Amino acid sequence: MKNELVEAKRGEILCDSRTVAKKFSKQHKHVLEKIDKIKKDLKNLTDETSTTKKIKFPLLFTEKTYLSRGQTYKYIEMNKPAYTLLVMEFSGKKSFQIKMLFNDAFYQMEQALLRQSNLEWKQEREQGKQIRIVLTDEIKIFVDYAISQGSQNAKRYYTTITQMNYKALGLIEASEKIDKQFRNTLDIMDLHNLLSAEMIARKALLSGINQKLHYKDIFQLAKQRVLQFADIILIPNVKALKE
Repeated sequence: MKNELVEAKRGEILCDSRTVAKKFSKQHKHVLEKIDKIKKDLKNLTDETSTTKKIKFPLLFTEKTYLSRGQTYKYIEMNKPAYTLLVMEFSGKKSFQIKMLFNDAFYQMEQALLRQSNLEWKQEREQGKQIRIVLTDEIKIFVDYAISQGSQNAKRYYTTITQMNYKALGLIEASEKIDKQFRNTLDIMDLHNLLSAEMIARKALLSGINQKLHYKDIFQLAKQRVLQFADIILIPNVKALKE
């Protein structure tokens, strides 16, 4: 997603030094020199630990290259805080107007990303409702199956399986309690992972029932497969559930 001045990459809004140089009527090499000086000053600032605490800036200067007439040249991609620091010393009426154009471009892109994120979250949430309904129906089948094998507390599996998924994905601590609105607090990535885990769990339940396994073994099968999924997506909290 991009416009004339900025571009969204992996959720980060960036502009590049070539565009800044062109719009502010600067030579690109001079813009690069200014960026190098900023980076050096920042390094010196954060290295002065004797009298000054280290300061972390949300700045992003990323070196890139492009090819022109057979030659390779450097340019810099930067996020909004880095861009702002770069153009602070650019003065004059024209510079002010260009700054306003860049600010508006960043704002418009931020709003576009927000709208896209909200839409994707709503779509994921609606899909999640359907998956949750199916999972609940299949847990009921599993509960009835467990009761038929003599389980006295089979209805606890409604909560146990739900919490198993949350714990495996690191969404809650081992003893943490959750309310009915918990799912609505998840961001789109956590929600997507949760939906995947729930589909894996319900498939394991049905597979175990079809194989006529003991209900305790079926639960362990579902747990194992969810943990394997969590391992694949590099969830660090998976150890807690294994223990």
